[in-house]
Formats: sequence, structure tokens, C-alpha cells
Amino acid sequence: MITTSAIATATVASAIVYTSTHCVWCKRVKRLLEENGYEVEEISVSSTDDNTIIEDFQNKYNQTLKTVPQVIIDGQYVGGYTEVHRWINSRI
Repeated sequence: MITTSAIATATVASAIVYTSTHCVWCKRVKRLLEENGYEVEEISVSSTDDNTIIEDFQNKYNQTLKTVPQVIIDGQYVGGYTEVHRWINSRI
């Protein structure tokens, strides 16, 4: 027998949000994702003394990290706030 909590755990989508300190759009995109049932992991690019986080992002997603927020949903690069908003609305 599969319980309701097991089903919910299996269907929870995850998102990684690359952020910086005092970023209003970062806070908004995190809230948008959480309100739509996404489990959010935040990675701050402003708190690092070296460029390893930025380099890892660029190598992994083949994107240049020039602005934040930058959002990855279930391993797929989506973009910033506007693209995430469109992503979520296209799934409703």
C-alpha cells in the first residue's frame, strides 16, 4: 500500500536558486517556487571569495552567470524570475 505522504514525497519538484545578498527578485522567485510546491535550495554567489560556484554553474549549465536570480528546476536550467513565472504558469 502506498501512502499519501509517499506519493507527495515522490512528486515534489526541486529547484536551485542562485542568489546574492539583498536581491529582491531572488526573494520573489524563491517565494513563487515555494508557493507552487517546489523544494528550494539557495546558493549564494555573493558570499564566496573565489569563483568556483560561478564556474561550476557555467560549466554545468552552459550559461553565463551575470545576473541573479538564476534558477534550475529538476536539473534543467530555466532562467530568472520571468522565465520561472512562465515555466510555472505553463504547467497549471
